[in-house]
Amino acid sequence: MIHDLYIFGSAARGEVSPTSDIDVLVVPLGDEKSEYPAAWSVYSPAIIQSYFESGRLFAWHLHLEAKCIHSARQTPFLSSLGTPAQYSTAGEDINDLESMLGESLREIQNRTTSLIYELGIAYTAIRDIAMAASWVLLDKPCFSRDAPFLLPLPCPISRKVYRGAMLARHSSTRGSDNNIDTENIAKDLLAAPIQSWIREIRSFV
Repeated sequence: MIHDLYIFGSAARGEVSPTSDIDVLVVPLGDEKSEYPAAWSVYSPAIIQSYFESGRLFAWHLHLEAKCIHSARQTPFLSSLGTPAQYSTAGEDINDLESMLGESLREIQNRTTSLIYELGIAYTAIRDIAMAASWVLLDKPCFSRDAPFLLPLPCPISRKVYRGAMLARHSSTRGSDNNIDTENIAKDLLAAPIQSWIREIRSFV
């Protein structure tokens, strides 16, 4: 197998906790078909290059934090790409994430799908909105899962509720067995002034 392997996320930042997983990026560089663990993120060189050229936030995440743990080339692939283009789509990204969050909150309110799944989607949207906003509101982009609490604008939900939604995400994506008070987390999420928080973020982005 000819590929580059990177770690990114909490492991690369030194923020590993008992609930952390290890984010692994694989960039296959050969023509042969290979199978990788399902939890690993596998992107072709062309896709990664397009992300760098268009200034996607994920490209900046990799550029600033990914650590190469194996490379089949003299110069690791990400290093060969240089600096990504300027990230200029924070507003559009936040709009898309707000739509995703709104749909998830409606599902939570109507109980029409898995509550665990929708709580996890809400967590992801809130986290990623804060990450996109950090480009403007902080001195440097923040890719921590705690990004909503690191912005200068108060997070509209408590750390307890946020952590509960995060554990719901882990349960739905990893199959982990977490003891989650889904009903109270859902109730608190629905009551939180999340839309006001997003509007305030938009006034800066």
